[in-house]
Amino acid sequence: MSLTAEGCRARQGKLVEVLESERLDAAIISDRMHVLYFSGRHVDPNHASALLIDRTGRATLVSSSEPTDLAIDAYIPYVPSHLATMHSRQHEEVAEALEPAVSPGSYGADKGGGVSCITELGGDGVTDITPAIVRLRKSKWPDEVEALRASIRITEVMYETALDVVAPGADEMVVYSEILAAATREGGRFLEAFGNDFRANAIGGSPRRREMQAGELYVLDAGPKLNGYHADNCRTFAVDGSPSEAQMKVWTRIDSLFAILEDAIRPGVDPKDVFKLADEYLTWEGFEGMIHHLGHGVGLRPHEAPELNPNYDTVFEEGDFFTMEPGLYSDELKAGMRLEENYLVTADGIERLTRFPRSLTR
Repeated sequence: MSLTAEGCRARQGKLVEVLESERLDAAIISDRMHVLYFSGRHVDPNHASALLIDRTGRATLVSSSEPTDLAIDAYIPYVPSHLATMHSRQHEEVAEALEPAVSPGSYGADKGGGVSCITELGGDGVTDITPAIVRLRKSKWPDEVEALRASIRITEVMYETALDVVAPGADEMVVYSEILAAATREGGRFLEAFGNDFRANAIGGSPRRREMQAGELYVLDAGPKLNGYHADNCRTFAVDGSPSEAQMKVWTRIDSLFAILEDAIRPGVDPKDVFKLADEYLTWEGFEGMIHHLGHGVGLRPHEAPELNPNYDTVFEEGDFFTMEPGLYSDELKAGMRLEENYLVTADGIERLTRFPRSLTR
């Protein structure tokens, strides 16, 4: 059940009372739970956001998408991703977007909901080393690679289960629950994240109360998070086990692209060039090429550097862990397919860490 605008406004009123009591001009709210509590905005857990509430009760929200029916008076957008790759400067960009709305004065903030209360232990002159840490995280250490391999093993169980339960008449939500149960048993613990796409006849999205139909394709973008590390790879399955001629033709095109891309990547290569290679190869027989990123790094976050995306500046380095996920989509394909593998950059090339077959059927 969603929070109501009425309830949020009442809570904002209580917060205004706090501001008046503490002689503060406004409150800056950045904890995801508190943004929801005061505005009704349920923010994507991978996206940053902020809420500014002043002593008059005016509420200004910075968020990644246009809100509707929320308890706010002003909305400031920011872009958390380019071509569907989330970036690591979301909090900084939220702050930059909100800054013009912050007038000189005295402020409160939910610092206990973030990391400020810890970083301030370093004193007033503490230096922000976040950029250096993010840079260190790009190339993975051996123990990190093993953690990533463990998450990848869960995706193999997810695909095996999908092949058993995906069929005409199967409910997407029931299929999802079967896959989740099998993955949880394999992981042996609660999985903090699980993936993005669990739909038939769609580019992607959360599972629905909907029966799959013969002739459709089922996209399963698996992203389990085990012990703090994500995997992210994708397979597409023919719902009735009998892909059409058009579906097989497109599958062959996408499948054949992997060898070309794999041969092109080594330390020092610009991911933009690899994206261009894929885009040109998939601009074919009426398809417009890549309509989303070709891939991205994975680790403590589902999206990290390197980004295989023309909107980002990076370079492949030894130790990078990344995905490649070419896809093609159309109504004729019902509604398209995406295939995704995970790789580790080595001293002279790359190693594919995913082993599950890319075929549309068992």
